[in-house]
Amino acid sequence: MKSTVFLLKKALGPICTVFCVAVTQPEASYAEQSKQLDSNEMIREYGKIATGLALEKRCLLLSPAETREYYWQQYLLDYSLNKIFANTPVLNMVRGTAYQTSRDERFKCDKESQDFIQNSLQKARDLTQQLTGQTFELNVSDKKFDEERINIVAAAAGTNSVCNHLLPEYEEQLRVGYKALNDALQTRYPDASDTSVIDASYTTAAAQGKDTCGEKTKQQALQGWQLTRMLMQQFRLAFASKEP
Repeated sequence: MKSTVFLLKKALGPICTVFCVAVTQPEASYAEQSKQLDSNEMIREYGKIATGLALEKRCLLLSPAETREYYWQQYLLDYSLNKIFANTPVLNMVRGTAYQTSRDERFKCDKESQDFIQNSLQKARDLTQQLTGQTFELNVSDKKFDEERINIVAAAAGTNSVCNHLLPEYEEQLRVGYKALNDALQTRYPDASDTSVIDASYTTAAAQGKDTCGEKTKQQALQGWQLTRMLMQQFRLAFASKEP
């Protein structure tokens, strides 16, 4: 564990040197009301958290429930820290460094890697609580998070069925992915799944006229496709491979 922590500190050091000391604390944030967080420390902790999630994507060592929580924690942190570190590339740099670090040969997807991921998840819990005051509730926090994102996919799929903005391959991934994610949502939460809002989003979007198609709907379709690909990975689903 010491070697991996040292590796991360070495990778994040130059980023903190350039950016962290110049960043001010968020105005009227939860963190100010409870505990002031040093910007250098936030970046170091966020780097470990981002590395842990990147490593989990590679190794799949957490339980499905823990993985769902990790994505939720990461989203809240990204949302909060993007406000704090506005107008700087620091978070993108940290995420890029975290990805590269997670690919280092010293991470073997073994017990040491699992311990690192578990510790990083705990750091995410702690930092999320400090920044937002929120804590994760299984099958409540993650369910709402999943529903909101799949609702975006549904609206994008409905819009693209009218406007045909995407290339055929992308259109198929958006259309098939929307159906697969909607089914997966009901399987994941069998006792509390109601997809009527998601279904309505698709139906409403698919009923719009072609005169609404333009740059805005093109961006909606493209972003929906990108989100679909990300969610398929997070739900551990895959598109069927094409025969050569």
